[in-house]
Amino acid sequence: MSGAGEDRGLVVGVTGASSDLGRLLLPRLAADPRVSRIVAFDVAAPAPVPKLEVLKIDLTRPGSEPALIETFRSFGLDALYHLAFLSSRVRGASFAHELEVIGSMHVLAAAGATALPRLIVASTTALYGARTDAPGILVEEQPLRGPRASRFIHDKIEVERQLESFRQRHPETQVAVLRFAPIVGPDVDNPISRWLRTKVFPLPLGFDPLWQVVHQDDAATALIQALTSTAEGPFNIACDEVLPLSAVVRQAGGVAVPVPGTVLEGVLEVMSRAGLPTAQPSLLEYLRHSWVADVARAREVLGFVPRYTALAALRTTRGA
Repeated sequence: MSGAGEDRGLVVGVTGASSDLGRLLLPRLAADPRVSRIVAFDVAAPAPVPKLEVLKIDLTRPGSEPALIETFRSFGLDALYHLAFLSSRVRGASFAHELEVIGSMHVLAAAGATALPRLIVASTTALYGARTDAPGILVEEQPLRGPRASRFIHDKIEVERQLESFRQRHPETQVAVLRFAPIVGPDVDNPISRWLRTKVFPLPLGFDPLWQVVHQDDAATALIQALTSTAEGPFNIACDEVLPLSAVVRQAGGVAVPVPGTVLEGVLEVMSRAGLPTAQPSLLEYLRHSWVADVARAREVLGFVPRYTALAALRTTRGA
């Protein structure tokens, strides 16, 4: 990335700065000599780091768009990380929709109005879906066919559609979308990490799909590499290796328990009522079918090479 930021240092905005990815990213940005200023847009103040200024802007509010435009202009943003996405179902589906879909509309409107030079958006490989008829390796051009019954997935697919439309209308803005495999590590708090920490992982009997993961440090590295790159479009971010889900559970220190499909939903319901992390019925396809994303483009175009193997990444979750 080039432009005015070369003389004064980069001014970088971050939505969702208090999210898992935001917490991983902010210290990296603060330590980066190319970055002179960090502007966080969030309703919750993130942990303080050098160079950081926090603006409390609620992306779900109708008035957030003019406020974003004003602040984007006043700070002269060189790049924006849009990380304001939920990692699990909280506060109901309507809030998630307002934050992710409507909030992204406000962010993109502000980006377009201010000719933002670069936009980096967090996404997930889960959007490809897990199907019996899917290709063995999912490349970035693959249609996003995650389960429409899952609001968690459906809203994020809608955001990616917004991004594609934005790219066509605003070629002056470089847009990079990082589709992360499940992020694991000692400091992340997402549905997969919470489930692995329960040590008991019910799986549908007769199924053991292939999964990918990525370590939290490698996820942060990918975000930093996307900052000064000119690479655009979607990128799959994952370890090179794939593992059966039973091995994922075992390497994280847990035990996979095969459960007949006819009673699996009942078991998951009991776990949910007990306050234990569990999968929603609309997401059970990910426990039955493989979803393996091709990482070649991230390596060749973005220059992303994970430092952790899948085994090493999973082992860091033990005892976390």
